[in-house]
Amino acid sequence: MLLLFVHEGDLVSNLAMNSLTVKIPVYLKLVKTVAWKVKPTETVKNLKALLYEKGIVSETIRDLCFAGKLLNDDERLVDHGIQRNSTLHLLLQNFDVLKLHIKIPSEQRTIVVEARVNDTVESIKSLIEVTEGIELNRFYLIYEGKLLEEDWTLSSLDVKNESTICVVFSQKDVLSIYVKALSGKVAKLKVKVTFSVADVKAIADTMLGTSAGSLFYLGRQLEDSKILACYDIKEESMLQILHPLFQVFVKTWSGRTLTLDVQQNMTVQDVKDKIFKKLKIPVHLQSIIFSGKRLEGGRDLASYRIQKHSTLSMVLAPSSTIMRIEVGKITSSISHFSTVRTVKEMIRSKKGITVKEILYGEKALDDKFSLEHYGINKETELTVVY
Repeated sequence: MLLLFVHEGDLVSNLAMNSLTVKIPVYLKLVKTVAWKVKPTETVKNLKALLYEKGIVSETIRDLCFAGKLLNDDERLVDHGIQRNSTLHLLLQNFDVLKLHIKIPSEQRTIVVEARVNDTVESIKSLIEVTEGIELNRFYLIYEGKLLEEDWTLSSLDVKNESTICVVFSQKDVLSIYVKALSGKVAKLKVKVTFSVADVKAIADTMLGTSAGSLFYLGRQLEDSKILACYDIKEESMLQILHPLFQVFVKTWSGRTLTLDVQQNMTVQDVKDKIFKKLKIPVHLQSIIFSGKRLEGGRDLASYRIQKHSTLSMVLAPSSTIMRIEVGKITSSISHFSTVRTVKEMIRSKKGITVKEILYGEKALDDKFSLEHYGINKETELTVVY
């Protein structure tokens, strides 16, 4: 008699024939995972019936999947090379139809298709071919940054209802791209569209001698886990290695908190520009405070050790003073047709001050617009900077 020693993880098909009667543990993935011992020679159909009869599941099993492939009823587990401690995905009859959003970035549109959890990627591509007239061999499908193989099922990918799947049109297998380092040095790379961003960065690092920073394309930071095809990167495209983006919080004088995406090499002036874009408060009126220190506009954030989730404070510049005033108390002649420029002149005449800016809801008002344009009435309180 031949005695074989089989380690966990060895394929069932490598077992001696007289060992096929030994029960092996496998795992069934439902909402939770349960362990069940079965013979490798058990058919898929019998396993379904057995699980239902033994009360492991309370509903009729529609399909079993392993490694992204649907198992046929008349096949045995051993036919699929199922290993000890393998995990099978179980699909029940009462699963709803999934609604999928198919995004076509190159055409800037999204279509909706319906599918079942046991449908394969190939069947989804066929639906797209029928509805959109796009030949199967002309495009890939991408989900959560991953290139999908045609024999994978939606259930094996854990695709949920209302998920978004991207269509990326087939490109050359190998692309020539350029990567520019922080130093300004440029390297030319030959890469595949299925390479991950992390792969490309690693290749660039060996050529450019740098390991710091993140990859950007057209101003967008690329996620390390996603493949190039996700970003529709073309032949001869230029990618840049830049300081990674991170979030900081800016607390205004009224207590409101803004969230800004910044980089270590950005200057305080850059932060002020971002605040201006959000609140329209002129840069020359802003003063930024961090750790009790007033920051200089020309210095970068790294020099102040500003990091992810740091909180900055925005106050008015030292040369500015604020005053709050109700519109109706400025002058009796004011109306909702009055422009911001006219209101500034009215305040100058009454208070004897030169008004730099008028703020409403923390946003600076444009001189040429009327109070009505901003929905301001006589009971509204304005912030006057002078």
